[in-house]
Amino acid sequence: MKRLFALSLLLLTPTISQAAPSTQELSLKVVQDFVIPSYDAFSHQAKIQADAWDKTCNGDTLKPLFHNTSDAWAAVQHINFGPITLLLRRDRLYHWPERRNAVGKSLSKALNDKDNSLLSAKKITGASVALQGLPALERILYTDAIKDDYGCQLGKAIAHNIEEIANGTLKDWKAALPNIKEGSAHPIFFESNDEVAIRLFTELLTGFQMISDQKIALPMGSNLKKANGKRAEGWRSLRSTRYIQQSAKSLRAMALPFVSFLPEKSAEKTEQQLSKFVQLASTLPSPLKDAVTDEEARKKILTFRDEISKTRNLIVEEFTQHLGLTVGFNSLDGD
Repeated sequence: MKRLFALSLLLLTPTISQAAPSTQELSLKVVQDFVIPSYDAFSHQAKIQADAWDKTCNGDTLKPLFHNTSDAWAAVQHINFGPITLLLRRDRLYHWPERRNAVGKSLSKALNDKDNSLLSAKKITGASVALQGLPALERILYTDAIKDDYGCQLGKAIAHNIEEIANGTLKDWKAALPNIKEGSAHPIFFESNDEVAIRLFTELLTGFQMISDQKIALPMGSNLKKANGKRAEGWRSLRSTRYIQQSAKSLRAMALPFVSFLPEKSAEKTEQQLSKFVQLASTLPSPLKDAVTDEEARKKILTFRDEISKTRNLIVEEFTQHLGLTVGFNSLDGD
């Protein structure tokens, strides 16, 4: 009888939910586990690339290093918060999606004018943002510009500019880390840990939207007749599918520090969905430039796009419910 009474009390007692982590805990975990290591990897690859440009203009040597640097960039491409926003770093580093052929026009003018002052670190920093980053370097590497002496020197200047931006961004994130640990405002990048946590969560969601709305939708078009493979990201270097796959891996890596604070069942469900999302990305057809004009390939891409929405929606549901986070304005909302 006593056991039955005790069991009744246990069943009637409300379940105590796991306390939501503080925004300081969330901010510190994501910055330490994902943000700083990812920018560190990007800075490292950018330096290797720049050092190689000092020694050679051989495309066969430089192209693999461009891919490594671009892979590392893809890990943080969706972040438009914090040090990457200082001094127009993000725009200068990656002018994409490209409008009105800005990169092509800027590069063509530079190659025609052969202005040697552009080859200095100070001058290239003040040039058009379309000329300063990875998209411009891709064009030099994957066109005849690499064979031209001035084109070679311009590529070298751009590679070093990319390295400088990557190093500066990493340095500033490391410098901001004590503020996050102390829970204090940063004079430039954020006013509180609440802002850091919400912005990082929002940028995570932006990453899913970026894959769907830009990396896929732009070349796919609304139907087969309107598809245009040359609107795909990195189509010249055949990186379009690779960019999507690297972004998918990165979004999973960024989500996991958040997931570590979820209740066990929620964490397991979210991790399974993230793994499914990454696995499906690995099966995407390549090159995307050609796949978007193929009916069967488009079906595979659209299936993956559905998985993007499913994964993003689950993250929103779990993180807002269990972590006390809210979705903020993201950099794509105004597009």
